[in-house]
Amino acid sequence: MKIAIPRSSSKFGRMAALAMSVGILTGGLPVLDNVQEAEAATKRCMDEYPGVPKRAPRIQGNLPGYKAPGPYQWRTKGDTKRTYTYENPRKTLSDLQLPSQDVLDHIQDVLDGRKKDPSIKVNATPKHAWAKWLENQGGDNPYPGTFNEYVNTLYVNGEANQARGYAYEKENAEYFKLGGRGWYCQYSFKEQMPETYKQIRQELIKELGKAEAEKILKEDRRFDAIKPRGRDRIIYEFKSGRDVSRAQILIDQKLAARGFKVVYVFGTPPTSGTQTKLKEAGLNWYQHRATEKGTFTPGPHTRPDPAFSTGCTPTTSGTTTMSLAAAAGRGRCSSGPANDMARNSGKNKAEARRIADANRRAPGAINRVRGPGGIDFSSMELRYVTEPVKGKGMDYGFKAKLNPDEDTNPSWGGGAKLDLSSDAMFTWLALDPRRFWVNLNPDQPDQVVDDKLAKTDAGRVLLTADLQMKHDLAKVMVPDNPTGKRLWDSFQHVNGAPCWKTYRYFIEPAPAKVREENGRLYILDAPMDVKAAKIDFQEGYKCKQPQAVQEYNFRQIQRIAIPELEKIVNSSPAYADLRSVYTSRIAAEWIKQRDAVEPGDFHQIIGSDSAAKWPSRVKWSRENIYADYLKSFRNGDFHFKRKYPQDGSVLEFSFYLGGVDFSKQPKRNITRARFRAENPEMPDTVKAAQNSTVQYGDTDTGYLGGNTTGKGAGGDQTPTPTPKPTDKPTPTHAPSTPPATHTPEPGESTPAGGGGASHPPTNDDQGGDLAHTGSDTPIGLITGVAAALAATGVALVWWMRRRKTAAE
Repeated sequence: MKIAIPRSSSKFGRMAALAMSVGILTGGLPVLDNVQEAEAATKRCMDEYPGVPKRAPRIQGNLPGYKAPGPYQWRTKGDTKRTYTYENPRKTLSDLQLPSQDVLDHIQDVLDGRKKDPSIKVNATPKHAWAKWLENQGGDNPYPGTFNEYVNTLYVNGEANQARGYAYEKENAEYFKLGGRGWYCQYSFKEQMPETYKQIRQELIKELGKAEAEKILKEDRRFDAIKPRGRDRIIYEFKSGRDVSRAQILIDQKLAARGFKVVYVFGTPPTSGTQTKLKEAGLNWYQHRATEKGTFTPGPHTRPDPAFSTGCTPTTSGTTTMSLAAAAGRGRCSSGPANDMARNSGKNKAEARRIADANRRAPGAINRVRGPGGIDFSSMELRYVTEPVKGKGMDYGFKAKLNPDEDTNPSWGGGAKLDLSSDAMFTWLALDPRRFWVNLNPDQPDQVVDDKLAKTDAGRVLLTADLQMKHDLAKVMVPDNPTGKRLWDSFQHVNGAPCWKTYRYFIEPAPAKVREENGRLYILDAPMDVKAAKIDFQEGYKCKQPQAVQEYNFRQIQRIAIPELEKIVNSSPAYADLRSVYTSRIAAEWIKQRDAVEPGDFHQIIGSDSAAKWPSRVKWSRENIYADYLKSFRNGDFHFKRKYPQDGSVLEFSFYLGGVDFSKQPKRNITRARFRAENPEMPDTVKAAQNSTVQYGDTDTGYLGGNTTGKGAGGDQTPTPTPKPTDKPTPTHAPSTPPATHTPEPGESTPAGGGGASHPPTNDDQGGDLAHTGSDTPIGLITGVAAALAATGVALVWWMRRRKTAAE
């Protein structure tokens, strides 16, 4: 039978006629094929999500998997500007602790059916969390950690994972405009593609065995978005997390073999293992890094954080006495991804591994995003602050390396790192800058560190770095490594061993690259240099080589050894705390400058000359550090022998040196054009980091932030732009110069013989510069930083020698 279809007939008529012809040709009544069954049984994306338009999207050059080659072929341009939200009410219980045993017994009786209490079924309430904990502890796999740890891993994340997954699916369907009659969302593989399902099931049984095949197909495969017919048949799987199940990959691999374009779209770059699995299966993946934001209402059981804030009073248990509701008044607490990640990271490796394992097995873990262990907390540095406008608080952002191996080797110690950065910032804000010195000198045992600075972790970090630099310079200069050998082979000498005049070697900041605009400070780079200055001392061997030889040998040290030491200072984990403390110092000085223009939230702290609220969290002793220094100074870090004949004898040498100086803090504000060219994604990234951890561009670093007002994820504040960017530098008052009433008394902290200065003098160039917004021309905005970060140390290279006979 042949049916003629007039040219004027409708598309629907032609389709119906075609369907009828198919039915008749197969010898039965007219039937719908699989695609038409799907259209009748499932929702189109434009009906599932209200933000999806009614018309179909352009595919080529527009949708994931069809982008033109280039930097955004595998990622959405500007994706971090977008935020998708979901409700996460259980997070309001982040500080919840176990109740009395009577309360637990009552809940257990309800669970066992001996009593009735419907309130334990109300989600995101203390009773509900306690009931889930008891069920967990009574199960086959009880959580081995503390109750609060359980709450912040399995309980909170279990709910967040499910809500996050659906919200991310909605974000993608709306962003890519998967509308029109051809796109379907939440599409059932088993129910709406029954023939294909049966074929793939038989193939899996043949390849893997029936038991394994049934295990893979146990849960219905639901496609997040699918275009099941036409020239381009497309399947999208939207993953807010970083993993893909084996079952999905096996099914999708077979669908790809049947002509479907299967593309996985990730909100967070997938793990290396996931990338390998997708590549082996021949499946494509893409990134749409819209930022997640879980919303909740803070309450009395929400964990407030005192970092970067005033008014939060920590208790002995590590929690706080003030709820976020109370914090809205006089007392304020911080919150945000940086705080959550840091506080949930664990205090040691065992805790970190336990938390990482819990995150992996939380409900809906396939949608989990980067956990606390995915941040390398040892590299965390404060790199962004907004002007703390009075009453509106301050946004802050940390830069850190991302840990690609968080499942098996998670990072830990984030809480201590957060506290160090916060305490250091307040220390720099509060204390008189002339107290910012440390001094390791064998002739000055009573001038190791200022008394007030000695009570802070900032003082501990500076003094510890002083000693560490001594050890590292010794390692570089001794001839048992390639650099040291090259150095000693290059030295000149006349009748005896090579030597040079004594210098102290010290660390000082190189010009920091920053961008200040619209009430925001971006700390883009904060490197440090190793310098040298001549010094006289009482102990030690005096070089008797000719002056020209001494000068030449010293230049060789500067040329060969010092660059190697600078690499260590700027990259070694041993100096991570020093780098962290320094970026906090940069932020603090800028806050002082802005406060001088308009008093902000920290006005009462600035120049108070009291850091009593931020005492050292680590027990340490300046006397012990100084004793270690003297031991190394007098006994030597390393001993080595080199033969330099002199008067028929062979000389044996011991090696000693040390020192640090942090007397300068120069900054240069780069132009707007350069900032945009070199850091095009920076403004969007730091803003997004107020809601979640965000990978920066295609680098291995990320940003995570917070806010000092306790407003949850933060990021909504628009700082007052004072002043607006301009290309004309304008002098500004230098607020870091303290009032005369705060000048330390000579008997209190001024070293003896210091001539009134509260730290040993270093050089005449004491100024730090910060150019006005939009200009490369430096102007003296921080003249008071002349004494800031003065970690004046004595670095000595001297020799103890004893004659040995040529026979020895």
